[in-house]
Amino acid sequence: MRAELLKLRSMPTPRWTLAILLAFFVGGIVASVIWGVGTDSAVLDLAVGLPGQIAALVVGSWMAGVEFGQNTLRRALSADPRRLRLVLSKLAVLVLAVVAVTVILIVLGTLIFSLAGSGHATSIEIGTAGKILGAWLVADIAWAVTAFSLTLLTRSMAGGLVLSFVFFFVLDGFISLIPKVGDYTIGIALSDIDIAIRGTTDDFFGQTTTNDTGIAVIVLVGWLAVFIAAGIVRTLKTEVK
Repeated sequence: MRAELLKLRSMPTPRWTLAILLAFFVGGIVASVIWGVGTDSAVLDLAVGLPGQIAALVVGSWMAGVEFGQNTLRRALSADPRRLRLVLSKLAVLVLAVVAVTVILIVLGTLIFSLAGSGHATSIEIGTAGKILGAWLVADIAWAVTAFSLTLLTRSMAGGLVLSFVFFFVLDGFISLIPKVGDYTIGIALSDIDIAIRGTTDDFFGQTTTNDTGIAVIVLVGWLAVFIAAGIVRTLKTEVK
């Protein structure tokens, strides 16, 4: 895991991704000063949550695809020939990084956005911020793991990134339109879990509950398990070039 943490800290893609997240965070400060924190602390969703979800997808794809893009997979395996361990180490570092960045930005946002928007009537309540944090943690981890797995399947960071965007923004929505089957997509599951965590009648995008929370959790875990299993099998059986 030490090598993966070093890559995460030193290579340009994670750095630029973090820089963009910080730029959105600064935008949230400016918005809080001008308009306040918004209804239901919307500034946390817009300045931290949504950008963080896209960033999780990008870093998830990068974490799996950096060896393919840099042609260093053979070198990485020569240091530790156990492919499964390499994949799991990358996955563990990815999840830890996503959780850490999400928690830090939401906590800082709760404090700084509240201070910046103190001249307005609305403020960020700790309980609301905690629910927002929980909702985005689930979404960010799901998107990161999916992108990681799809990149392992394509054996290309660019291919995995494109496939991840197509899956979440096109295929998942298309599948959700299919009667009965559409109720068990990863997008629907994330929406149901989001609503349950926030304790609202609809999610951030206005979608209402489809399944019970327990079913949604099973569906989400099932999707992620299939994705990561497929990625691992592909990694174990494909020749290293």
